[in-house]
Amino acid sequence: MAPMEYLQSWRMTLAKHMLRSRQHSIAEIAAKIGYGSTSAFSSAFSRRMGAPPAQYARGA
Repeated sequence: MAPMEYLQSWRMTLAKHMLRSRQHSIAEIAAKIGYGSTSAFSSAFSRRMGAPPAQYARGA
């Protein structure tokens, strides 16, 4: 696995855990895992997980 792919995978794993805990807003999660904006995080999460963060959190 390429380093950037590993980093993205790790970030999404952290995001999934935080979304499931429902203790942080999506903006807080985006900042905590290193995204400069909520929209950039949301786009990356949607591409990787097949659903936007808010929808994932509701289903978790």
